[in-house]
Amino acid sequence: MNKFMGLFRMKSLVEFRTVSTRITADGKEVPKTKNFENRITLIGADNSVSITDLKSAQNLSLKRELKLVKIQDVDSKTRRPVYKLMNNAEYHAEELARRKEKQAVRQNSFIKREKFLTFSSRIGEHDLMTGVKKMIKLLEKQYEIKVVVAGEGEGTAKIEQISDVVEKNIKAIGKMVQKRNKGNNLKFQLVPLKQNLSQDSNEKSSSGNESDRGPL
Repeated sequence: MNKFMGLFRMKSLVEFRTVSTRITADGKEVPKTKNFENRITLIGADNSVSITDLKSAQNLSLKRELKLVKIQDVDSKTRRPVYKLMNNAEYHAEELARRKEKQAVRQNSFIKREKFLTFSSRIGEHDLMTGVKKMIKLLEKQYEIKVVVAGEGEGTAKIEQISDVVEKNIKAIGKMVQKRNKGNNLKFQLVPLKQNLSQDSNEKSSSGNESDRGPL
């Protein structure tokens, strides 16, 4: 009986070795590399989490008529990509949030840096127009400009007149935002128009689902 069990174990070992190793031309045994499917972390429609392969997740999404969306390239802890099964409403909400995020990144990189300008409410017309021309050049170079008009006994009407002249002359290339009075001073910001950025964003929105995080 012991002899039989020994032969059985020997046979099992040989069969196992033929599966787990390979023999090179010079007779050396080299362990075979395990061939795993692409493993992913899958978040279900009910927020349940499971580990599966990409093909199975795709089949499941088709079976349940859901969108399979890649929400994270690689999880820092598991080193696996993260996918989520979504219905149409969830998918469109995710797409909208992603587009807003991308647009915010573009807007942050759109403006180079800030410039600060101060004017007196007693400024003459010639000097004011010289300052306006400087603002236009800065806006063309994608600068954000913070402006302070210091009131010096001229009253709010004069300060408002200066801001109106500035806004009228820069409206083709920029816009005035965050206009507010602080004591005797008037503060506002001038930001370059983002027409090209908006057009690019709209074109991408209307072009459909061309993102690598879209449904598979």
